Amino acid sequence: MNDPKILDRAEGALFGSALGDAIGIYTEFMTEAQAVEAYGSSSPNFTLIPPDTKLHNDTHRCRFESRAWTDDTDHTILMMLSYLRLRELSPTDFAIRLHSWCTQGLRVLDRLPMGLGKTVGSVVFSPSYTSNPAKTALTYWDENGRKLAANGSLMRTTPIGVICIQKTEQETFAAAISMGAVTHADPRCALSVAIVSALVRSLCLGEITDTAQVRDLMERVWDYMHRTKPEHAAMLDRAEFDRHAYAESLADLVLCDRSMGYVYKCLGAALWCLRQVLTRQHTFRSAMTTLVMCGGDADTNGAVAGALMGALCGYEYLPKEWRDGMRHAEWFRAKVLALCCVAGLRDGVYDSESDADTALDGGKGFLTEEEMKKREMGIMEKMLLSEKERRGGR
Repeated sequence: MNDPKILDRAEGALFGSALGDAIGIYTEFMTEAQAVEAYGSSSPNFTLIPPDTKLHNDTHRCRFESRAWTDDTDHTILMMLSYLRLRELSPTDFAIRLHSWCTQGLRVLDRLPMGLGKTVGSVVFSPSYTSNPAKTALTYWDENGRKLAANGSLMRTTPIGVICIQKTEQETFAAAISMGAVTHADPRCALSVAIVSALVRSLCLGEITDTAQVRDLMERVWDYMHRTKPEHAAMLDRAEFDRHAYAESLADLVLCDRSMGYVYKCLGAALWCLRQVLTRQHTFRSAMTTLVMCGGDADTNGAVAGALMGALCGYEYLPKEWRDGMRHAEWFRAKVLALCCVAGLRDGVYDSESDADTALDGGKGFLTEEEMKKREMGIMEKMLLSEKERRGGR
């Protein structure tokens, strides 16, 4: 293919997602009022270029690296590395990598497993998980009253849209649903991952230029779900979907409440941001800042919104004060370009066998139980020092 515009948008989607995650950690789990109090404005001038905006000092943020993403992008990277290694999307291989991440973290970048969601953790640590991940996830969902619809599969779905650029839209729907099902069985999750993955694909191809086309794509996914998965699709509430997907404001979504991890909240927030940029009411930067200052599950909301806006704007138009300052940016971009090469979006040769980064242990070996405990103690020490600093050294 080697179309520079498509390649730029593909990079924009993946980088935009990571940036949304990295900016979102500034306010994750805060209320709007707490976010304003922490950063001094309802529209702060976040920057990742040193001297970067410092994370608010509390027991949550003190565990994370500055200028870096969270578990959302770690899981995205697991999918990217799996694809680079096998040159295909494999739910089984991804599940094995996810299980390894839950105990070892992202070994290739020496990152600990922090931010694990309840649904993902409960499913992944089930004894049957690595042998049959989708069935394990379905059983967990069924045993919990078929009510769990968290955003953990949506946050990592961006690579599927890029990988499927040269495939059909229906193949994209199927791939997204299959990869999402290794942890999240709810039809609302399946619908959401199919929508976002297909939007990433279509935005990269330049097929979407207005909000009517976004609506049309969502209708095609809705119809696809009812044709191919009628039993589960029958459980979908159209009014509930419309209320979130077509929300006129972020306030309508109530992003910071006890259900902040609900997949439709994340989907609705991302679609709101996309519409704002499509209609030129916001830029990538202003829409993202507005979103994360709502608090709630801000890193996940930011990751999904960043993917859609990045696929629309392209890598070159991402905010430089974020793009050029993000930790691990050079490594991440190399993997994005490798993925685009394997997906046939750019010329070049990529040899997965010689790339140790794609090994399960990232080419660094696995940590021993003693080494993991030592690192966990380091995190506890950081939290204690943070608490001491907040109390003025008393």
